[in-house]
Amino acid sequence: MPAHEDLPVALGQQVLDQLLRTYVTAGAGKFALAVLPGQAVDDDMVQNGVVNQLLVSEWLRTDYDFPLLLRLSDCTPIPAALGTGISASSVYTLIAQYSRPAAAPDTDAGERVQRLLNAAKQDLGPNPGALPLGLEPDDWAAPSGAVHWQTFDTTVTASQRPPQTEGTSLPNANPDLWQLRAEHSTETVPDTPRSTLLELDSHRVQLLRTAMDSGDADVLAPSEVVNAQEDAALRAPALRLLTSLRPSATPESPAADEAVPEAATTSAPTAGGDLRIHFEHSLVRLVRRFAGASWWHPQLTAEPGWYVPGMRRGQLVPDPPGDGTAHCLPQALLLVRDIRITGSWTAEAYAALGAAAPAFGPFLLRSGAVPTADNPGTTTVQGLGTQVIGILGTPMPTLPPIDDPGRPPPAAFVPFPGTGWFKKAPKSPVVLAMGRRLVEEGCSAYAKAPGPQWTQADRASFTKWQHRLGYRGADADGYPGPASWKALRVPNGPDPQPS
Repeated sequence: MPAHEDLPVALGQQVLDQLLRTYVTAGAGKFALAVLPGQAVDDDMVQNGVVNQLLVSEWLRTDYDFPLLLRLSDCTPIPAALGTGISASSVYTLIAQYSRPAAAPDTDAGERVQRLLNAAKQDLGPNPGALPLGLEPDDWAAPSGAVHWQTFDTTVTASQRPPQTEGTSLPNANPDLWQLRAEHSTETVPDTPRSTLLELDSHRVQLLRTAMDSGDADVLAPSEVVNAQEDAALRAPALRLLTSLRPSATPESPAADEAVPEAATTSAPTAGGDLRIHFEHSLVRLVRRFAGASWWHPQLTAEPGWYVPGMRRGQLVPDPPGDGTAHCLPQALLLVRDIRITGSWTAEAYAALGAAAPAFGPFLLRSGAVPTADNPGTTTVQGLGTQVIGILGTPMPTLPPIDDPGRPPPAAFVPFPGTGWFKKAPKSPVVLAMGRRLVEEGCSAYAKAPGPQWTQADRASFTKWQHRLGYRGADADGYPGPASWKALRVPNGPDPQPS
């Protein structure tokens, strides 16, 4: 039986089970649901009762057009870098414009793949850099829209037996998400205008285009495409929407397989023995169309018989980092509205509810709790209008599916990327491979396992390696040089690449 502090997770499990049964079970194995801290739908999306499709497309491109690395065990996105960090639309555009059949052109396989590529390129339209995104039904946000809303209403009590999910295919609710949080904070992530986010994505794509045109895409330094300043702003929604679950200041980014720690939370929000939630929910489909025809051809991304000149396998969408994870393409948004949560709250909970931007589980709440008139012993708090609290996605294949056959075989060890590359604080599999080698050599200064983001722990660990080699003073500043890097022999496996 759940204690008071277990009620939020018990409630979250019921919500999650219902959402999964409603939207995922029918397509088991094809869809995955990511439950996120909510994002309120902007009021300007609907003007005079009409949905502004241009604003919707811009919103979707900046917030919901990035492949989402999803931990399937608890429907939690993992805030980790994905390939080049560019949007799914940009990934597809590069594939359609640059890919070539792996089979000879005079073979059946070569002709079939070439037909797919020709159709994909034609359907991109005259401006592939601004492919439109939309939602169906197209009047989804209008007051009289055709979206079908379903009602969820339940109460959990301390005497109630918690739901049993063991032995079923349903995942367990993430306890780090299902808490009462005082702030849905985004202070560690720049509030970047959408126009700037689109410009950053376009800039990254142009870097890749230039590299592919010269045949050097495989050796493009990750820091040239994903730099630390842009990284937090562009990896949406996996990082920007998960900021509320992370400490406001952390010296190192969490590894991809780590649980994401919560921000300030209230573990036992209720003084009484029950907690009730009411909301309406619906699913709106994300569409990728131009002039009435789909510009995204899933049969092309699923086709294994093509490559991108100059690129290695998985450079745009890599293999998942481990079992139980998948890179998912957003296919629909889970909307909620009319949120009401009722409980006999503790003093600590009242303080959290009175904060500027409280949140409970994935739901954004209105600030300032007021006791209900009919039951002064309890308080009902309301949510903020219509919100997106989840993404329904389909697992993506590794893209490109194969290496450029014209590439020379990779070196056994990662070539020296240059001292300046490390000084830019890159995020790259090369940094992770280096850290693991330093741990193997007994030169670890890591408080936890090394990760792909260059940090002071990496520098301190490499200093130990330099001391091992006999370097002192300025020659042991923690930044790799040609000789110390060569001596470390960082393996050039399936993830690391020369930079």
